[in-house]
Amino acid sequence: MEALDVVIITNADQDEDLKRIRDLSAPLFRSLPARSALSTKSLSIESFPKLANPWLLPWSHKHLVSERFLSAESAYTHFIYVEDDILLSFENFCYFTHYREMLKERRLIPSFQRIEYNDADNHLYLVDQVGVVDFNARNRVDMDGYAFVNLDYPFNAMFILDRELALEYVETPSFDRERSKLVRPEWDVACRAAMGLCFENPPEGFRARYVSPVDPSALITPSWSWVYHLPNNYAKDRLKPFAKTRVDQQFSSEADVACWRPASKVVEYLALMRGKKRSNGPELSL
Repeated sequence: MEALDVVIITNADQDEDLKRIRDLSAPLFRSLPARSALSTKSLSIESFPKLANPWLLPWSHKHLVSERFLSAESAYTHFIYVEDDILLSFENFCYFTHYREMLKERRLIPSFQRIEYNDADNHLYLVDQVGVVDFNARNRVDMDGYAFVNLDYPFNAMFILDRELALEYVETPSFDRERSKLVRPEWDVACRAAMGLCFENPPEGFRARYVSPVDPSALITPSWSWVYHLPNNYAKDRLKPFAKTRVDQQFSSEADVACWRPASKVVEYLALMRGKKRSNGPELSL
């Protein structure tokens, strides 16, 4: 990798707030002696303090795709959008670039799953997979010993584009906040900002273009297709259905695999008494 340019999108604009962001990020941009001197990293911050609603912030990066990444002078090869609580590794990126080339003729895109750790039972959990599903009922593409399939809920709080995908993306309804409602009306404004080309013209037999690799013998997705959800706030939250399906049980047929059930009124009341309020998220009209 010759260059990595990071742009942080924020609604903070006070000097002290911006300094805190830079100070926190600074260690990540120190040179590694083992890397080539020709490999560079840079950080810039763009502030949007006057948004009509703070939930519009996830859409404030779109101009970077159309005006900077795709500009005639651009030498960039990939654009990565990632929410601020997702840990994306270089191994994740290598997985994407490898299978992007292998899947492109089928109009499919390699995808990721968010995971969390539950220290109560020492297991990893899939944030967005609610309950178990039937692996054999899914259309698949077999490559390198893995079966690439659609997942039930392909949201992963990020997307990666190469130039070909970016050129397609900027012409689709998914690139526009209002028109994206037609693509996925049940997704909120922040989720739609991160859905990329997931639902744009998937091939026949697939509900989405995003597919994840599954080891057909072990019925588990490989670790290089996982991205860590840093807050780790769902795995032990009984009020939410997220992060309740173990990574090794997503396609389980065992009858005793536990599925999430809504908390009782007593549990909800006790949570409220402890000051744990439900978050309703952004307005559906956004």
